[in-house]
Amino acid sequence: MESFKVFSLVGMLIFGTLSSIFSKIVYQTEGKDLNGHTKLFRKPWATTSLMFLAMAFCLPIGAAVRARKRRQQRRAAEHDSSTPLLDSHHNGGDGEEKHTSIRSILMLALPMAFDLVATLLMSVGLLYVTASIYQMLRGAEILFSALFAVTFLHRPLNKLHYLGIAACTVGIVVVGSSSFLGSGDKDKEAGNGMGGDASQVLLGMLLIIVAQAMQAAQVTMEDYAMSSVKLEPLTVVGIEGLLGTAALFLVLMPIVQFLPGPEGEGIHEDSLESLHMLTHSIPRWAIPAVLAANSLTLLGYNVAGMFVTSELGAVTRTVFESARTLFVWLGDLLLFYTPLGLNGKLGEAWDRSSYVQAAGFAVLVTGTLVYARGDQKEEDELRAKHSHHRPVRAVPEVTDYIMSGAKAEDMQLACYVSA
Repeated sequence: MESFKVFSLVGMLIFGTLSSIFSKIVYQTEGKDLNGHTKLFRKPWATTSLMFLAMAFCLPIGAAVRARKRRQQRRAAEHDSSTPLLDSHHNGGDGEEKHTSIRSILMLALPMAFDLVATLLMSVGLLYVTASIYQMLRGAEILFSALFAVTFLHRPLNKLHYLGIAACTVGIVVVGSSSFLGSGDKDKEAGNGMGGDASQVLLGMLLIIVAQAMQAAQVTMEDYAMSSVKLEPLTVVGIEGLLGTAALFLVLMPIVQFLPGPEGEGIHEDSLESLHMLTHSIPRWAIPAVLAANSLTLLGYNVAGMFVTSELGAVTRTVFESARTLFVWLGDLLLFYTPLGLNGKLGEAWDRSSYVQAAGFAVLVTGTLVYARGDQKEEDELRAKHSHHRPVRAVPEVTDYIMSGAKAEDMQLACYVSA
């Protein structure tokens, strides 16, 4: 069991780091368009659709996990005469409904819509910022989640929560400011690491921050939905992935095909050109290889994150999410300064603004950990208060799901508890 926990932690860090890096690399990969011109594969709608397709594969994985648990419980029941076989079979599904009802699917449609919009906004924002800044700015989700928790869930915050929120706010401001200190130099040095001028960098950061508000709203919706249906987190992710994939391929991408605007900037996107570039990438097959790697690492990150949360808890998850952000930055630097980055075309350089970014990141990590400690303190107080009356009930699937990272994008929140 200990080796499984270590494997899950290592898998979460490796897959999560690679997923963020590949998400940026695909925008820096070139191919031939329909007119034979060389251009970058800046296709946020295409990458978003593949993210949701990867989420959909959580459905068969979740089914396999449940089947394995049922087999283990059946074997345990056979060796324990005190446990009736019928009871073991009854409890073998871990509380999951035998069949996913239409009502369950509809309940998850609205959270899926928030997730889809958030993922698309982040995909567009990533066009204009480096992978490290993209990853750090996603720490803003904790601010909006706290706001929605107080406003809609009527959840009280303690002093550690407020201190963590203040530190996160300062850290995000400092990280964002660092983008402008060296945006011009980085744009020249690191190819398309910072994919535009100062105004485009600002737009990218704003889109990423707005996306965090959307994901926080999604969590609030899922809190309500998951209190009404009995579904495991992997099943929830899979259903949302399936719904999102259908919405993208059948409705949204045909619409953006004919919308006005520059191609590949988030409004208009030529899907026919995207398919053409897949087979005319430079070097050959580079684009489909990076897209496939991104989808597979995202799937691995989702599954590993689920096991980390269930086996080690949400606070551990928070700590290692901060480590993931650091590894993304180190990976980007490694790309730029080694032959892996194709002589500086990939990754990002270390310049004068990086010192400011590092300081902001340190403050952001501190705030995230302090906020998580506030959640732990709240849980401990509730546990002590009710230890002589009845056990504390963590808001069940929601606690695991919020911290699991099993989304198109991960979440940096801590446990919710309820008396």
